[in-house]
Amino acid sequence: MRMQRVGIYLSGLLLLLFVSTAFAHNEATADVAAQVDQDSARLASADDPILDNAEDMIEEGRRTFRFDTFGDEDYWGGQLQLHQAIQGASLGGVGPGVSPNTALSVGLKVDADALPRMLRGQLKSGRVNLDDPATTLALLQLDAVVGVTGIFDDGGNLRSIGIQCALCHSTVNDSLAPGIGRRLDGCIEELVRVTAARHRRK
Repeated sequence: MRMQRVGIYLSGLLLLLFVSTAFAHNEATADVAAQVDQDSARLASADDPILDNAEDMIEEGRRTFRFDTFGDEDYWGGQLQLHQAIQGASLGGVGPGVSPNTALSVGLKVDADALPRMLRGQLKSGRVNLDDPATTLALLQLDAVVGVTGIFDDGGNLRSIGIQCALCHSTVNDSLAPGIGRRLDGCIEELVRVTAARHRRK
């Protein structure tokens, strides 16, 4: 009987010790978690010149990739007069002009995020004339044609055309219409997927 009481006493003592240890561990864990949260918040709010510089470089690289023509408008517009063929005779150029449907059919893309909300809605509902070269000029004025820059004078006349890296290395996700959607820069896998899907639809 005495040994039984000793066993019960020891069991109770071990249980109490276990509960106390677990409680202390939970408190310590909560303290550590709170400290981590405080440290994270402090780091997030602190100025970090290395991270700031990295973000600036990424943004600069993105702008260069998307919009820098490196002066090649002197060739495409100055020598080849490509802008004349794009706008067509009715708009001061030569020939029939290049409509959005023609541009899309040869692989050009339109960045939907560069379009005003109202225009996106009109495109989705089919209320935009995609067979009119004037629509192409309007898209160029919005910087919405992926990889192509239209150079306009103060009167809104197309005077030259430039090409960027994005012409060959970007696509769109076709979220608005075939060839019109959210820009995907340098996304080879997505380019393959979109191209394969387009061929399946044919």
